[in-house]
Amino acid sequence: MRPRRRRNENDCAVNQISRRRRILAGLRKRQPAPLAPPDFYPPADVAAMLRSIGIALVEVAQPTPVVEDRLAHIAARYSTEQTRVAVLPTMLIIQIGSAAYEVEASTHFSLQLDAAGRIDEITDLAEAGAIAPLDAVAQIAAARTLKPRFGAAATVIGYAVTTVGFGMMINPTWASLPGYLFLGLIVGAIVQSSVALPSLTPILPTLSALVVTLLAIWFVADTANDGLLRVITPALVATLPGMSLTTGAMELSGSRIIAGSSRLVYGISQLALLVFGVILGVHIAGEVAPRSPSAQMGAWSLYLAIVVVGLGLSVYLSAPRGSLFWLMAAIAAALLAQQWATKCFSTTHSGFVGAIVSVVFAMVAAQVRSAPPAVVMMLAAFWSLVPGALSFMSVSSAATGGNADVASLSAAGAAILSIALGTLVGWSVWRTIECRLPRSGAAAGRR
Repeated sequence: MRPRRRRNENDCAVNQISRRRRILAGLRKRQPAPLAPPDFYPPADVAAMLRSIGIALVEVAQPTPVVEDRLAHIAARYSTEQTRVAVLPTMLIIQIGSAAYEVEASTHFSLQLDAAGRIDEITDLAEAGAIAPLDAVAQIAAARTLKPRFGAAATVIGYAVTTVGFGMMINPTWASLPGYLFLGLIVGAIVQSSVALPSLTPILPTLSALVVTLLAIWFVADTANDGLLRVITPALVATLPGMSLTTGAMELSGSRIIAGSSRLVYGISQLALLVFGVILGVHIAGEVAPRSPSAQMGAWSLYLAIVVVGLGLSVYLSAPRGSLFWLMAAIAAALLAQQWATKCFSTTHSGFVGAIVSVVFAMVAAQVRSAPPAVVMMLAAFWSLVPGALSFMSVSSAATGGNADVASLSAAGAAILSIALGTLVGWSVWRTIECRLPRSGAAAGRR
């Protein structure tokens, strides 16, 4: 009896393990099978596909090392010829063997999440060899011209809601909420007008900062209580160069000197334009005499801010359908990790932990069948980390004679570098995890 009972217990354990594996396999995305062996398609078609995918990835804020790595894996799926890839922030050069050459340039930049997600899905298919090159070119062209899901008015409202959420993170006071909403609507309208009037784009940072500073000093009653920079910073998130500065620092860390330095110069110039707008606004409207600060919200405000930012970004950045829960989860992972890190690190360096967690969470969550592509969740998480907010506040304070010095400027740079370093570490951690994942039935990751 005892051997039979032991055998039954073993059978039950095996059945439970197999049942769990079936459940997990049902939840995970399936990797499509390749359509053809390498060298099946003409090299010119493969080069055209690499060009289309590469420039599209650059346009949705993917770092050049990531773009080069993905294009190299795609090339290995479709050709045995030696492939050379050179990626810059506005240019892409492809060579396959000695016959196929492709060059593409673009100054377009987009953080539209549904377009970024669609481009990532096509890239995943190409990495698996599961799409014909000319089909990939056509689908990428359609994704690059994808219209936002929401109209202009809804986009402006979405930005205003996002501003309220960021205000609850930076300066959570009840008195400031109407001001955040008002200034968010103004900046959202200015940003949206630049879509119809591209000539406004070069002066967008200065114009937004100037208008917001004037309105905050003249009409936002609690500016004196909470400080000008705390009131206007949430509304200027869309014009802050945090993404450019962080991506540039990542590229420099990966020895991409040309790409990294050019992005950093661009980010610093955008930051200078913002600072100039604030200084000009203060010069016109006059400085505000400080008063006693407003009462702060409770610790629960951070959790409410996660929901508010998730709702706002899903509309403003045109998130894919059915991705709202995952956006909120990615934002929560980044912000809660960042908050926890303040117990061990300074506030300046807490973004290091937030970036690691956001990358690993996005890459692991993207394996779930109902989840959007990882790039959608990562872009939302990086927006919530607001790497440029600290640098803008520090530089503006120094320029306007506020309580800032060399140490505060160094802290701003350290915040950007910590997020960039955390992103690099997150990619390394994910690659380590991915190597231990079973390949069958799993979605292709960043190999």
